[in-house]
Amino acid sequence: MEILIAGGGVGGLALARGLMGSGHRVRVLEAAPALRTGGAAFTVFSNGAAALAGLGAPLGGFGGRLDRLRFDTADGRTMVDADLAEVARRTGFPVVSTPRARLIEHLAEGVDVVFSHEIADVEVHPDRVTAIDATGARHDADVLVGADGHRSAVRRAVLDPAPAAENEWTTWQGLTPVLPELAAGSTGVCVVGPAGLVGMLPSGDGLLQWWFDVHEPVTGSPAAALAQRFTGYGPLVDELLSQIRDPDLESFAHVLHRIPDQWGRGGTTLLGDAAHAFPPTQAQGANQALEDAWVLSRILRPGPADVPAALRRYEKLRAPRVRKVSRRAVSERTNKPMPAPVRLLTGLMPPSLIARAYAQQLRGVSSVLNGES
Repeated sequence: MEILIAGGGVGGLALARGLMGSGHRVRVLEAAPALRTGGAAFTVFSNGAAALAGLGAPLGGFGGRLDRLRFDTADGRTMVDADLAEVARRTGFPVVSTPRARLIEHLAEGVDVVFSHEIADVEVHPDRVTAIDATGARHDADVLVGADGHRSAVRRAVLDPAPAAENEWTTWQGLTPVLPELAAGSTGVCVVGPAGLVGMLPSGDGLLQWWFDVHEPVTGSPAAALAQRFTGYGPLVDELLSQIRDPDLESFAHVLHRIPDQWGRGGTTLLGDAAHAFPPTQAQGANQALEDAWVLSRILRPGPADVPAALRRYEKLRAPRVRKVSRRAVSERTNKPMPAPVRLLTGLMPPSLIARAYAQQLRGVSSVLNGES
């Protein structure tokens, strides 16, 4: 088959990697003139790492492994100290914070990416799909996967013209060589207080991924505004604030998509944020895109005789799963005293029960797919 993937982000590239060697012709149409390697870092949890392994692109040799994740209050009390090493032992897959650029470059290896091709419209025919790029050029395919983010042109054309809705939260983030003792270790620290949440995760090569989730808009110098709000969150945060500068900071607003049962028509479907954008409070955006890519690659790899039916089966498998994650993310405020990621990883359960539940989630996705294939 001829398979087109709109969007060369994590999800689109991961799907292409999963389909390499399938006998199909797989091309990624990317709007940018080169790989989009900007941004800070991704936290790849065990479910994302398992999906990467299944896609033939396992993590290895880059990023920072996280063995513990500690949540503190702004006045210095530790709420939870989660044992992520136990989760890794149970599932076979570690939790890693990896620079976005490194993961994108890893996934792009060997992939046919056509740059400067922004999709503007889509035509769905009984036996094919036509993607029309911004120059007016037409690209025919058997399958078109919209992996073009929460502003997806594919979603607008075949599913829903309504844009993703913004909520009142924004994340300001960076990836820099600060707090060397923390950056060299394997413990991540999040600090929760009235101004929002501060996260700090070792990301390999002396780099620290850090972010500030804020509710009120930031005006003027973002570094100065963040320092005004978050000074007093403890010595680690105070030191971080003293070292960051405006050029280190990038912002993104938290957005939310309605997640329908069906994600496309005919030979089209969606993947990742194009299908189910939600706030980053669960740290699952990239991980759910990787799960999408793994499931869809398994369904497309043998070349199904009835392509639309195969794509609807993929959507049926994925929609309930991502709705659950989206609901948790939407209900979470990042200045609550007990954030949802803590409840997910720890709650009141001992580490062995947490890891067992996590492993069952991974096996559940696989067993459902194997039963459907």
